[in-house]
Amino acid sequence: MDRRPRWIDTTEALAAALEDTGGGELAVDLEADSFHRYRERVCLVQISAAGRDLLIDPLAGVDLGVLAVALGDRSRRKLLHGADYDLRLLDRDHGLEVHGLFDTMIAARLAGETAFGLAALIDRHLGVRLDKAHQRADWAVRPLPPAMASYAVEDTRHLAALAGRLEERLAELGRLAWAEEEFRRLEAVRWTADAVPDPSPYLRVKGAARLDPRTLTVLRELHAVRDRLARERDVPPFRVASDAGLIELATRRPGRREDLAGIGSIPRALKAGRGAGPWLEAIARGVRCPPVPKPERRRRDVATPDERRRLERLARGRDARATALGLEPSLVASRRVLEGIARRVVHREPWDDDPDLRRWQRAILAEIVGSDAHA
Repeated sequence: MDRRPRWIDTTEALAAALEDTGGGELAVDLEADSFHRYRERVCLVQISAAGRDLLIDPLAGVDLGVLAVALGDRSRRKLLHGADYDLRLLDRDHGLEVHGLFDTMIAARLAGETAFGLAALIDRHLGVRLDKAHQRADWAVRPLPPAMASYAVEDTRHLAALAGRLEERLAELGRLAWAEEEFRRLEAVRWTADAVPDPSPYLRVKGAARLDPRTLTVLRELHAVRDRLARERDVPPFRVASDAGLIELATRRPGRREDLAGIGSIPRALKAGRGAGPWLEAIARGVRCPPVPKPERRRRDVATPDERRRLERLARGRDARATALGLEPSLVASRRVLEGIARRVVHREPWDDDPDLRRWQRAILAEIVGSDAHA
């Protein structure tokens, strides 16, 4: 059978192509332009099914709503790798939900894989080397170069075989129910980033936590300028100025264009001509206005000596159990979860009511908590 990918740039062609895939499983992937636009878009949808590969072009006006029935059919398995981000974009931009999910990254982690990137897994289990040269390419380019089209197809063409290998391994380990629980929870993921704007986005700049209030105030103004320029140019903020550049500007606070010359972590365009103006003005504003209060550090759940001792014992038990199972310790329980359990156990409260805990995690942790109680 001819496995050359079929380019789909009309809604009618998509509907016809879906008919050709029958009712079997669909391997699905997305390509977005997040490294090239302020607000990323879905630029390409890849689907492999029934020996066919489809490259669907949403930028051509294809109505992806045609996929709603197939993606939402719980009886028809959908294979994705690291699906979280893709599910959020499909929900935000196209109102699509995915059910019947099998995520090969989650399956690999639960099977004890330590290298769970798609290329590493396909190489290990199928002996196929994927070329990842186009990971950060601009997927909005049209016509799509043949090399990028080939790259995109490879991300779905091997998913069925990989999923089969991982499913067999999970069955051998008795962990298929674990995976199913994770898949069903992931299906509920929706886009939420735009719901409540962050009132202090500058605090997410790497290195902001160590700054004093005055420097934080300057950083706030610089961050606002970077965000405005990124919106105007329709590029990601990091392409305007890096976090390291903002921190250095906020710390050194140059007052003249000439003072920018010695700052190596900011682009040349910010140092010359009118490009320097907005940054110098932002620094001046940050120096003049009242300083922002230093953000309070998050209060840790574990505070008392008894809670701390209990936490350390639980952490040792978790690590030992994870090692025995061949899992990353954080998969069994995160530090935050262990802190909550330690506090509740010390105060003789129910410890397993955390909504983030899965049933399979509760079963493992019950053994650890029970052993600790008799220690």
